[in-house]
Amino acid sequence: MDFSKQSTRKLIVAAAVIGAVAVALSAYFSGPAPVAPLAAPAPVAAPASASSSASARKAAPVAAAPRAPVVDKEPAPPSEPVATRTKEQAAAALMALPELQAWSALLEKNSNGKVRGALIEYDPTPRKLNGKNYWQFSYVENSAEAAQRWESFLVSSSDDEILVEDATNDEIISLARWRREKHPAKRTSIDG
Repeated sequence: MDFSKQSTRKLIVAAAVIGAVAVALSAYFSGPAPVAPLAAPAPVAAPASASSSASARKAAPVAAAPRAPVVDKEPAPPSEPVATRTKEQAAAALMALPELQAWSALLEKNSNGKVRGALIEYDPTPRKLNGKNYWQFSYVENSAEAAQRWESFLVSSSDDEILVEDATNDEIISLARWRREKHPAKRTSIDG
């Protein structure tokens, strides 16, 4: 019986220590709480933690940790840029391209309004390429009978980059290269 009472006491003490550490860690990671100790001068914070209880002394070094870890947790890792462009914004940026505007006007004019240019999302999951996420769209000739693809585009979710899927060479090319090599402004039909 004496052994189980000691084990129970040790478990209670261990639980109390773990609880104190958990409270200290939650205070550290909760956002605004670590800002106040960092703003206070170091000499003022040191005597306050020295006069506290043992669990508070353990918490004080955690709360007074260097500023760098707090800053490092805010931005996303470089391999995954923060999304700054929604899917709707990506579609609007793509439709704002002069080539797509010209194609849409040409389709409507040649069909007396029966055929329109449109964007369709060919995969709702962003495509990851070179560590960046891209929204995936195709520009189509949209009629009552069918939608025929003219071009497919990748629009970055983290910056202004737009890439073109070159189906002829099975590669992804930049917008500038697409304009230089494919001359999309001169295109008048689905066949190019």
